Amino acid sequence: MTVREQLEHLELFEIAQGDGTAAQDVRRVFARLLEADGLSMGELQTMRDIVELASVKAADVPLVLLFLAAMFLSRRQGNSCMREGDGAAFLLHAAYMDPEPEGFLSFAAFQETVAAQWHEVCDAARRWWPTEAAEPTDRGTDVILHQGDRWFFSGDFKALYVIDERLRAWTQTAMPALADGVGDGLSEAALTAACTFSFTLNEAQIRAVKTIAKQRFAVITGGPGTGKTTIVCSILRALLGQDDGKLETDEVALVAPTGRAAQRMGEALRNQCVTAQGLDETLRRRIESLEGTTIHRLLGSNASHFKYGAENRLNLKLVIVDEASMVDIHIMRALLEALPTDCKLVLLGDADQLPPVGVGAVLGDIVGPYASQDAQGQGNVVRLTESNRFRPPLADAAKAINAGSPSAFLNSSVRLELEAEWLKRVMELESENHCFFLRQNNKEKCHAAVIQWAEAWGLLKDGALERLASSGDLQHDEALARGENGRLTRKIFRQLESSRILCVVRDGPCGVQTINRMLTLKRYGGRMPFNPLQKPGVPVIVTRNTPERNLWNGDVGVTVSDGNGGTVVLFPRGNKVVSCPVGLLPEHELAYAITIHKSQGSEFDNVLVLLTDDVNNPLLSRQLVYTGVTRARKRAVILGTELALEKALQTEPVRNSGLRREGNPQLDESQYKLYK
Repeated sequence: MTVREQLEHLELFEIAQGDGTAAQDVRRVFARLLEADGLSMGELQTMRDIVELASVKAADVPLVLLFLAAMFLSRRQGNSCMREGDGAAFLLHAAYMDPEPEGFLSFAAFQETVAAQWHEVCDAARRWWPTEAAEPTDRGTDVILHQGDRWFFSGDFKALYVIDERLRAWTQTAMPALADGVGDGLSEAALTAACTFSFTLNEAQIRAVKTIAKQRFAVITGGPGTGKTTIVCSILRALLGQDDGKLETDEVALVAPTGRAAQRMGEALRNQCVTAQGLDETLRRRIESLEGTTIHRLLGSNASHFKYGAENRLNLKLVIVDEASMVDIHIMRALLEALPTDCKLVLLGDADQLPPVGVGAVLGDIVGPYASQDAQGQGNVVRLTESNRFRPPLADAAKAINAGSPSAFLNSSVRLELEAEWLKRVMELESENHCFFLRQNNKEKCHAAVIQWAEAWGLLKDGALERLASSGDLQHDEALARGENGRLTRKIFRQLESSRILCVVRDGPCGVQTINRMLTLKRYGGRMPFNPLQKPGVPVIVTRNTPERNLWNGDVGVTVSDGNGGTVVLFPRGNKVVSCPVGLLPEHELAYAITIHKSQGSEFDNVLVLLTDDVNNPLLSRQLVYTGVTRARKRAVILGTELALEKALQTEPVRNSGLRREGNPQLDESQYKLYK
C-alpha cells in the first residue's frame, strides 16, 4: 500500500487520532509498522479497545497506543512480559524492511522518532496503569499489569502466577509428605532393579530415576540420546511394580505437546522394554499398554475450553510430559490446574532446543529457579550430558552450535562446495554421526542441491518411497484390512523417516512453501497437479487437531495406493495405523520439507537444514540450528552461506519471563520471588 492508504486505514479505524506533533509522528510510525507487517490492523483495533477500556485521555492516546504496540510486538516474539527499556527495540525490529519502501518514514527517521518519544511514552503508560499488581484480579479493566519495569497482559500474568504457585507447592520442603504418596517406601534395591537393562545406566541417569521416585516434581533435561526414555521405563518399572498397588496404569498419563511427539514417546517406551532385564511379563504388558497422548487431548480440549481444570481435576497420580521445551505458559497452566495435589509431575526435554511457538519458555525458565536442594541435598532438576546415540563428530558439531562458536562448528564438520560430487561424498561416509556444511550463495544451485537430496533418499518419482507405497501387497497388508502396522507399512514408515528437509522459514527461496512446490513440480514432470496427493509416496503433515479422525497437529503420514486407482493417507500409531481417505484429510500441508519448529519431537536418519539467505531474519538463531541438526540420527547437512551460519550461531534470543530472575538463575526460596 501507499503511505496515504495506510494513513487512511488508521483514520478509518480511529487509531492515534489528534492534531498535535506527537499524534502525527505516531501515525507515521504505525503506517510503517503496518506496511512492514509488524502489526496487523486487528491488533491495532484491540489496542484501541484497551485504551477505551482504560478511559485514556485524548492527549495521551497516541503515546499509550505506541506503548501497547511494543507490548504486542514483544509478545509476538514469545515474551511473557516486556521490560520498559526493551520496548523501543521491539518497534525498531518490527519496522525493518529491505528494500526501503518509497514514501514511508525512513528507518533512520523511525528510529529517531521512537527514541525521542520513548521516555514520554512510558510515562504516559504509567499515568493510566499506575498501580503495581501483586496478584491477578478478575476486574475487566485490568488488561495491562506491571511489576516494576515489567509489563504483562493479564492473561499471561495469571498463567505465570498459577505456574509458580503450583510448582512452589510441589517443591516446598516444609510441606508434609502425603501418607499415600506414589513412590513412598521404594527401597534402593527396588530402584536398582528397575534400572537393570542390557546396558548400564550412567550416574546421572540413576540419579534421575531416584529424583523422580522421591520428588513430586522433577525435571530431566538433556540432549538427544541421553537416555530420557530409559529413565521413564525405569521409573514405571519401579512405581507400577510396587506390591502395595499404589499406582495403576489408568492413573498414569504420558503426554507431549504434539501428536507426533506423543506417538514417539509410546514407541520409544516399548522399545526400551525390550532391553529391560528381569522385567516381569505382566509388568511388561502393563507398561507397553501405556500410549502417549497430547496435552490437549488429556485435558479434553474443545473449541473454547478444556474439560478438566481447577474445578474438575484429572484422576491421575503420575504425569510425564515429553518434549516439555515446546510447552508454552498457557498450556502449562492448564495442565497444572487440572492435576490433583497428590499427583507426581515429571518434565522431560532438551532445554537447549527452541522455545515454544507460543508465549514463554517454561522448561528453560524452571530449570534454574526450581533446582533448589532439599534437606537431603536432592534437587528437583537433573541434567543429562552423556549421549549414547549422538556421537562425534556430529555430537561435537551440535556442542559447537550450542556454544555459539562458528569456528568450532566448522572444525567439527565436513565442509563441502556445491559441486557435482557433493552428495556422493556425503553418502560415501557410511559411518554414522557426521555433520556437513554445504556452502552456497546461489538460489538456483541451492534448489538443484535440494532436488539431488530428495532423489538420493527416494522421495521423488520412482523412488523407494513411491515404490513401497504403490505395492499391490498393501491390499493384503494388515494396515488397510485391520489397522495394524504390518510388515510392509513399517517399511514405508521407515523409508519416510530416512530423510527430511528442514527449513528456517515458510516463505522465500529457501522456505517450506517454495521447496514443497519445487519438489511437487519435479515429481509431476514440471506441472502442478490439482491434487498433489493423487500419487502414492507423498509425505503429508496435519496442521490441525482433528479428534474425530484421531489425527493431530504435527502428525506426518504418507499417501499409499488403495488398490482402486486412488490413494489414502496412512499415519503410524505404534503397532497401529490411522488410515484417512485423501478427501477427508483435515487441514494439511506437503511434508517433503517442514519447518524446524514442526520437526521438534521427531527424528530422521538424515536431515538437510536450509538456512535462509536473509541474515537479518529474526528466526535465525543458535537454538534453531541446534534443533535442526539434532533431529538427525545419522547425518546432518546444513546448506547456506557462512554469513547466515555465523549470524545464527551468534544469535541467542532471550525471552523475558516472570519465571526467572536474570543474572541469578538459582536463587533459593528465601531470596527468589516471582515478580519482585
